[in-house]
Amino acid sequence: MDNNIKLLLGITDPNLTIDPKYQYTSYIEEKIIKNSKTLLCHLYLSYPMYCPNCKALMLHNGTKVANNVHLSSAGKKLVLSIRKQKYLCPECKKTATAKFKDTNYHDHFSNAVKAKLVRDLSLSRPMCEIAADSFTSSNTIIRSLESVENNFKVNRNWLPSHLSLDDFKSGKRFSSSGMSMCLINAVNHRIIDIIPERNNKFLRNYFIQYSYKARLSVLTITVDLYAPYRSLIKKLFPNAFIIADKFHVVAQAYTAMNKIRTRVMKEYGAGTHEYRALKRFWKLLLKNQDNVDYHRYYPRINFKYAELSDSEVLDRLSDMSSELKTAYEYYQLLLQMYRKNSCQSLNLLIDTSSWNLPPEMRQALKTIKKHKAEIENSFVLPRLTNGPIEGINNHIKVIKRIAYGYNNFKHFRLRILLSLKNNVIFFST
Repeated sequence: MDNNIKLLLGITDPNLTIDPKYQYTSYIEEKIIKNSKTLLCHLYLSYPMYCPNCKALMLHNGTKVANNVHLSSAGKKLVLSIRKQKYLCPECKKTATAKFKDTNYHDHFSNAVKAKLVRDLSLSRPMCEIAADSFTSSNTIIRSLESVENNFKVNRNWLPSHLSLDDFKSGKRFSSSGMSMCLINAVNHRIIDIIPERNNKFLRNYFIQYSYKARLSVLTITVDLYAPYRSLIKKLFPNAFIIADKFHVVAQAYTAMNKIRTRVMKEYGAGTHEYRALKRFWKLLLKNQDNVDYHRYYPRINFKYAELSDSEVLDRLSDMSSELKTAYEYYQLLLQMYRKNSCQSLNLLIDTSSWNLPPEMRQALKTIKKHKAEIENSFVLPRLTNGPIEGINNHIKVIKRIAYGYNNFKHFRLRILLSLKNNVIFFST
């Protein structure tokens, strides 16, 4: 067997050669084994061996055949049928067998197969598909997944200066609330750990395992508006400022704006001109005012084909309801506040005497009042948001969906950490 064939097959053991028994015939044959086409490659493994006990040169003492599943070739299962040399020490009568360097002791799968399985687990593929592609079983896939667990041990003596926390739906199997927690570095967006529960008792027991020095090093924590996190953060991270994630603040106003538009539509009744206009241009009402087109004019079917720009359509929609107009102005001021990181705009939003808000928008006002200090913190460090962690949560949903759920949280966590290339622990196969 020359080096080119070894390179193509991914074999690194220099002592492996073609079996002399098949020297004048093809050493690769195709067989049907367990209803699947299998390529059987007949090889021979032998090298001078010295007795580990008395250091004497050992004598040949027959051979034994061992089959090792290797990387598939041409879409077919490839099995290395290796005839291994057996040895006998002439001095102490100790026996031994030649060892194949590309396979661990007592393993039937080569290291190249196991490395491929780990690489495939980092992709968005179901385990049954990976198993079928590699001609292995689901149990082999699970063992390969568990083999990398030590690579993802958390360092309890270190935490980044800027943390970001967010929950995601994991299911009732792992959590009483059905929600688990993702923890990342808010600056470089590297994942730190996946936590099974989000309740205060569990989180306290989890973070208390980190050294006090590590917790003191945390300067900011970016979280959503879930109230129970606040008291816990203040106790466990004395030096940390809480930053309210702007997405969740804006999302409340966005939802309220949509509810007001729907209510006004229903008040006018189905079939009316106002109902159709508010339904057709709902995206325009929620659009950032800076992105509204003031220059291009189009014939609008809902306004008797009048040539109107987007800004003029907005003016006509606002005139349909005073509540809608007030809510729109409030919503746009909120967007402007985050655009300019303006404390002046924040104070204006909180000033209730300036606004006669509809009931749906008052919840957004209440939220802004409650988290005023945390919103001001977000103006100081505007780049620290939960946007990256929301993207990670979407990726986790895909992992869950392709597997049709998980019964074991350890396997679920490892699959997430393997799939995310930007995790805090460097892992390479």
